[in-house]
Amino acid sequence: MFFRFYNEPGRQLPLPKQTKLRSELMEIAQTGLHPIPDYQCLSSRADALDDKLIVVGYAGTEDNGDITQNRPVAFTSAIYLNIPGVDHPVLHTGLTVAVPSLQRTGIVMQLCAHLFLHVAPMHAGGMWVTTLAAVLSSLVQSEKVLYKTHPSPQNRPPLHAHLAIAHAINKQYRPSLLISPDATWDEEHFVFRGSMDWPAAECFKKDIDDVHFWHRDGGTNAYFHKLMRPGKGDEVLLVGFIDAESVWKAIEQLQRRKSRL
Repeated sequence: MFFRFYNEPGRQLPLPKQTKLRSELMEIAQTGLHPIPDYQCLSSRADALDDKLIVVGYAGTEDNGDITQNRPVAFTSAIYLNIPGVDHPVLHTGLTVAVPSLQRTGIVMQLCAHLFLHVAPMHAGGMWVTTLAAVLSSLVQSEKVLYKTHPSPQNRPPLHAHLAIAHAINKQYRPSLLISPDATWDEEHFVFRGSMDWPAAECFKKDIDDVHFWHRDGGTNAYFHKLMRPGKGDEVLLVGFIDAESVWKAIEQLQRRKSRL
């Protein structure tokens, strides 16, 4: 497998390559999202790719002459959030999809590692990263990779940056993050109550009691599980920080895991 990074492809790529990238993203999405949402990098809007940072994973090897082997199999698509009063850039990890055969293989971690590898050098002082999810494995993995996280099992009080980011998302970025307009922001637990409880997010709904979506770390898994209500479409907003050093630590962790497989 190999990965390609696309930085704001709607502005950087010529139209034929944009069309090809859109087709690849849709090909992946069709394997796991039903129906495919008109959202994020999958949106039909002409400017949908303008502000995205996308990593696509392809089967095969990059120098493989047989292009039939280089089929797209996974992607992650992130966006920057403009948050007043926060000193560092804020990156929302957004949308990640992989073909069913690659799920639970560490593919999400690989996609995010490649994303951070490309983005971290642009921000020498580090950056804030947000994740909005109900998938426990994603929340636990993000909590382990990032630091200064909130919420977290350590029950640290939120920093000014955590609150500023959360308030801006609640007021400005609900459509960008596909948060239901009727969702309630629970600041005590950093949870959008009923975030996915509307037709536009139906394809993303997950059963938090389904062990298929749990992480191996039972304690941290249980912590995030308690924050959400089963069957209500709740999502945790996890906010953390990352810099070049923590990116390399995450990559070393990924390499150790791959060596044990």
